[in-house]
Amino acid sequence: MDGAWVDRLEKRFGFLAVPGLPGLLTAMTAAAALFASAKPEFVGALALDPEGLLLGQVWRVATFLIVPPRSSILWMLLWLAMIYAVLSALEAAWGEFKLTVFLAIAAAMSTASALVTGAPGDNGPVHLANFLAFARLAPDREVLLMFVFPVKLRWIAAVAAALTAIQLLGGDNASRMRLLAGLSAYLLYFAPGHWRDITLAWRRRGL
Repeated sequence: MDGAWVDRLEKRFGFLAVPGLPGLLTAMTAAAALFASAKPEFVGALALDPEGLLLGQVWRVATFLIVPPRSSILWMLLWLAMIYAVLSALEAAWGEFKLTVFLAIAAAMSTASALVTGAPGDNGPVHLANFLAFARLAPDREVLLMFVFPVKLRWIAAVAAALTAIQLLGGDNASRMRLLAGLSAYLLYFAPGHWRDITLAWRRRGL
């Protein structure tokens, strides 16, 4: 990660770090899922809806991050475990401030995208950015695919990146902007490192 600019920010604004973000976001997502199971329309009050934002419902800038997916109890538990594991790994590697900035950038850019396009946003691209960051920091860590097959994170991230590229190429302008907005923090943190990897590979091959 190329975080010199984040380090400079931390020296001046480190007091703005939100402690315990992995546990907080996981717990709030679990609570949202419980409320939604009893009152499905509850999720609508949390979503990144541009009309609601224009009416002054500013909480949506943050609460869309905890909107749970529609799934069974088992998959919800796995989703919560994944959120906590990924965010905890990022917090351990970066510290509280860098993780706070990472999520704040994603939330702010997703909000801007929703307001510009007039299309509701969602937290899928943000969670994708979180996972890609995790895979970038620990590419050789293995997870059990389908609880059976050990696969390194680098390969899962490569597939996710390929599918994202296909979405960017085949989607409309609103969906492209939504996806790029959610990935903006990842690009700011890691794009310089990816570019160095590419140029180094070119040099090794004499290109």
